[in-house]
Amino acid sequence: GDVVDGVGIYPNQDEELDIKSIRGQYDRCTELLGQIRKDIKIVLCPGNHDAKRIAEPQPALDKYAESLKTLNNLTLVSNPSVINVLSGDNFEGFNILLYHGYSYDYYAANIDTILQNGGYDRGDLIMKFLLKKRHLSPVHTATLFVPNGNEDNLVMDIVPDIFASGHIHKGSIAKYKGVTTFVSSCWQHKTDFQERMGHHPDYCKVPLFNFGNGKSMMLDFSEGMNKDEQPRIN
Repeated sequence: GDVVDGVGIYPNQDEELDIKSIRGQYDRCTELLGQIRKDIKIVLCPGNHDAKRIAEPQPALDKYAESLKTLNNLTLVSNPSVINVLSGDNFEGFNILLYHGYSYDYYAANIDTILQNGGYDRGDLIMKFLLKKRHLSPVHTATLFVPNGNEDNLVMDIVPDIFASGHIHKGSIAKYKGVTTFVSSCWQHKTDFQERMGHHPDYCKVPLFNFGNGKSMMLDFSEGMNKDEQPRIN
């Protein structure tokens, strides 16, 4: 999620944008993703900066992001989603829970065991808390929510093998009772808005999972980068 910075997400955001059109941002995103080898499959869910409603569950990107649909190796899914990879006749595959993480702000600020141990910088603790609750937003009003009379789309009705998330701009890898948790990093330096909110982006980190041996590692593309070279992709 948050594959673009969006337009009008926070006050005076337009002053920080190089591309002020939301379609233009998705077109640029398509150019960048189009440079990835075509044999690599990309699965993309929206976040709160994307051109969808903020209320969860968020439908897959469509309007304004039409250019993304030109990439044959890209699949657009909702937020949250559960996808399965590598399943076959004799193997059930891996279930991956994708959730951008809009509810994380609440739990970082209101759950003492998280707040006192790093708060917003500890996505691993937030995800562990939610795994224990088996729900992506177990407190009412923790996130904007679209009620469904038939089911709660934020319930973890399947225990995932991998829980992949984002939102907090701070990469991490952890494990809880057999579930590997990832928080993606970001590709953007600290904005003035993030400075005011007390966020500490840890940019250019990419979590990797080896489906062969179950091991994880974090690739660090920020090594050797000085402050003047901080990435800015808007």
